[in-house]
Amino acid sequence: MILVTGGRAKQRQNVYRAAEFAWNYLMPSVKKCFVEIEIKKIDDACGYCMKDDDRYFLVEIDRRLKGDDLLTAVFHEMVHVKQGVRKEWEFDEVSYNSHDEYINLPWEVEAYELQEEILKEWKRK
Repeated sequence: MILVTGGRAKQRQNVYRAAEFAWNYLMPSVKKCFVEIEIKKIDDACGYCMKDDDRYFLVEIDRRLKGDDLLTAVFHEMVHVKQGVRKEWEFDEVSYNSHDEYINLPWEVEAYELQEEILKEWKRK
């Protein structure tokens, strides 16, 4: 189940559709999972994904994003949801010293790759 809060009505609708599309693309057989997406002002990132337990996730998306930037932020964070559900990433605190180190973490590499793949599929359909 996906719940979207915050932002404007049109943003909520677009984010919901994008999250649902990513869910069906990444984990179509997963039925028991709850993703709460909050559209809000974020100053230091496009989005965040936090895991409350194995099947409950809180995603935050920056409300100032538009177009493809908004879509890829949602897709990126939904990859992290998939990683949490499938236990591909345990959301433990990991230290890194630079942005380059951060974007080269295995779960970030996958999220950046898949966000573009999902965007292409989104545009194709």
